[in-house]
Amino acid sequence: MNEIRVDAVYQASSEPTVGRMCDIEPALAAKPLTTAVGAFDVVLAFPKFEGRLPAEGYPGWSGDDSTPVALSPTYFTAHTVFALPPGLDEHVVQAELKAAIAAIRFAAARLSDALRVEQPSVGMVGHIPKVLSLTATNITQGLKLAVPEPLNPGYPMVRGLPALTVDKATSALRDGVLPARALLSQARYLTQSTNSPQPGTAILLAAVAAETYAKESLKSCRPPGSTPSLRSLQEKHGTAVDLYGPIAKAVIGRSLEHDESALWSDLGALFSARNKMAHRLRTPTHPDARRLVVAAMRAMDWLG
Repeated sequence: MNEIRVDAVYQASSEPTVGRMCDIEPALAAKPLTTAVGAFDVVLAFPKFEGRLPAEGYPGWSGDDSTPVALSPTYFTAHTVFALPPGLDEHVVQAELKAAIAAIRFAAARLSDALRVEQPSVGMVGHIPKVLSLTATNITQGLKLAVPEPLNPGYPMVRGLPALTVDKATSALRDGVLPARALLSQARYLTQSTNSPQPGTAILLAAVAAETYAKESLKSCRPPGSTPSLRSLQEKHGTAVDLYGPIAKAVIGRSLEHDESALWSDLGALFSARNKMAHRLRTPTHPDARRLVVAAMRAMDWLG
């Protein structure tokens, strides 16, 4: 069997600047952390600290030089070692390397999340930290292996979105963009245009956008003093998706449920996913979130 080792070095904070760097207790600098990710055991570690300052990897610290209470690392490392039978096809080796790199990336994101929950100034929870180096080695044979992944995954290519028009630019300058549209845009970014997707946050933003947009749009179509009022219609029907169904039917004479039943079903799934996220912290998958955010956009366009 050949032992294969994959090593990565990650930037500890989103900005490698003193004052924006993360802080760890000195004990963590001497304690490698091991976690199992699928079939891989990943070992993560901050630079070794031997009790003296200044120390390599720690340009900043808090407390007395002789007894610091917190250290500011510039990086942390992650590695995993796994075995492969000799003589495997190259595409099989590359597939195993990709799986190992994915495991390391997952573990590194989790360690980075632990920092960012305590110290939001160092980055956003869920974002994959920046990779500074990535290598793979056949330890048994002493050979460097080609790494089948880029250091940092590129952003997805998105084509075909509408160009900014004179009317929309003028309207935004005069009135600002609609808050609901701004929220939806953020949800689309978090599912379509980043290498660190945030499906849970995207679902919350898209659901709030779709619900508030419907309320504002239907309210603007309802003359003051109309009977039944929009409030009474909401009390009668109750759920957010009803704004696009029976409530829309009562106000504008059209129902998404009847016009586009498949879209109506997806919109209902969006609000259901929002409730699971809000009340039980059940995060949807990235593909599901991407589909449901698009459903919110299409439903808002239908109402608009």
